[in-house]
Amino acid sequence: LEVLNGGMYTTIQDYPGRVGYWDVGIPPSGPMDSLAFRIANRLVKNPEGEAGLEITCIGPELRFRTDAVIALTGARLNAKLDEAEAPWWKAILVKKGSTLTLGGLEGEGFRSYLAVRGGFDVPAYLGSKATFPFGGFGGYEGRPLKPGDTLRVAGSQDVNADLDKSDYQFLEYIPRYTSQWEIGVLPGPHGVPDIFTAQDEEMIFSAAWTVHYNSNRLGYRLEGPRPVFARKDGGEGGQHPSNMLDYTYAIGTVNFTGNTPVILTVDGPSLGGFVSFITIPTAELWKVGQAKAQDTIRFKKMTREEALELQLWQNQWINRI
Repeated sequence: LEVLNGGMYTTIQDYPGRVGYWDVGIPPSGPMDSLAFRIANRLVKNPEGEAGLEITCIGPELRFRTDAVIALTGARLNAKLDEAEAPWWKAILVKKGSTLTLGGLEGEGFRSYLAVRGGFDVPAYLGSKATFPFGGFGGYEGRPLKPGDTLRVAGSQDVNADLDKSDYQFLEYIPRYTSQWEIGVLPGPHGVPDIFTAQDEEMIFSAAWTVHYNSNRLGYRLEGPRPVFARKDGGEGGQHPSNMLDYTYAIGTVNFTGNTPVILTVDGPSLGGFVSFITIPTAELWKVGQAKAQDTIRFKKMTREEALELQLWQNQWINRI
């Protein structure tokens, strides 16, 4: 595939990313919306972790130098395959010489995904093909795509095999994107009454937090009311009540950097010294990947059992595709 235009921010990712190196500060990377990413791979009959494209807001323009089977999932873009409209959430055959043009968003959501049967042939780094642009490694030369790049399809592929035999009953469960998100969270690691007050807890769960324009794959900054805090300072950790001695962060932790909450995402830091009141479980993280600037987020309490049950259901559903 010849890249004619790289789009706004298009990278090669795989699922679950570069796991196993968190203890030395290397994040997993991988797709921000792993749900849509895994579905795209299943539609083209790839293993769900095969390397595909994550597309942010405005898509690339790609010329195909070979026949290929692809699938587009996630936030819907203005998508043209030559002059025809390209379908979404479906495996489609692209003939050699065709051009796929992915424009701007059409509706809600923020990130889109493109899988190709066979996956993309790029070298694995530390066990993953996921791009980590801030470290300059993984994916295609460790960076987003730009004009002149050439993406090779891995292995041999039968583009006609089973193309018309897919079962699309799963379509009824496709996530509905919105601009007003409700995201389930688990408590901790820090809570009431040692760091936050009961008033803070009520505020955090009742507020409609606005996604700040300065949000990306490292973290999602949120705008909203300020916490009161149950202590006057951070003691040995620092002067502000949100300060504490450094500890390990989790992907999905909602971190208070001063008075501002930040959701730590797949390229984010593994260590820091700010308190974290709640953490988004794996099964709910895809929603963060589809939230864009000025969308609102409300947090909803979940139990550990509810989070695990939802994750199990998602895995079973994807495996049926």
